[in-house]
Amino acid sequence: MLSHLYLASAVLKRFEDEGRQQTDLPMVHYSLQYCLNKCAVAFDGAFNNFPQKGVGFSLRAILFPLGMHYKAPSDKLATKIADLLMTPGAHRERLTHLCYVGNKESDPIAIMERAFDAMQDVKPLEKKLAAAAKEKKVPRKGTLEERLNSALEQNILTQEEVDKIKHADALRYEAIEVDNFKPEWFKGEAEKVPHSRKKGKGCIIDDMFSKTPQLRRFFLLTPPTTARKWGFATKISAKTK
Repeated sequence: MLSHLYLASAVLKRFEDEGRQQTDLPMVHYSLQYCLNKCAVAFDGAFNNFPQKGVGFSLRAILFPLGMHYKAPSDKLATKIADLLMTPGAHRERLTHLCYVGNKESDPIAIMERAFDAMQDVKPLEKKLAAAAKEKKVPRKGTLEERLNSALEQNILTQEEVDKIKHADALRYEAIEVDNFKPEWFKGEAEKVPHSRKKGKGCIIDDMFSKTPQLRRFFLLTPPTTARKWGFATKISAKTK
């Protein structure tokens, strides 16, 4: 309870120190509602777990005669905050000014920020393209390249605007790539893995026993039924003789 009251007071102090910025109100409301709800949950748990049930009931009636009405933040408020964070402006800079972005091409945060700025710049162009698709001047389906070429041929977009959308899409694709590795990386890793010259399902077990004596001692202590279930019974006996 005290920790959440401290966090709530810190939110109010920052809001006051920064000049009571009106654009920050949704985040202030969300933070206070969250902290007060957690306090109410903690109070409720304390009242319910008193050894003497009458004491907990009496304290609840005295401290909260009208009940605890501190609800968790609504999804509507969370949506407002998400919209704020997805809109460039001073409110976003106040939250992220201490975050490390980086200047290198390979910095992950820098990649996301470049994609974010580029996608914001082409929003009006995307609306123009969507309006043309609604009027059936541009095909709704198809690749982005095909739709842009069609818009360019009909003078809906200029060549500069088309290039701008392509550049933003390339940055967007770079930002959403996850666990992306080039084929050369797998080739290099495969060369490092030793392969046994033996064939059959026992070759992997042979390699394990020959390279790790600790593993051999572990399987010596394995119950026979478990060893047979795993298919190691024959290999263990052969390796330990």
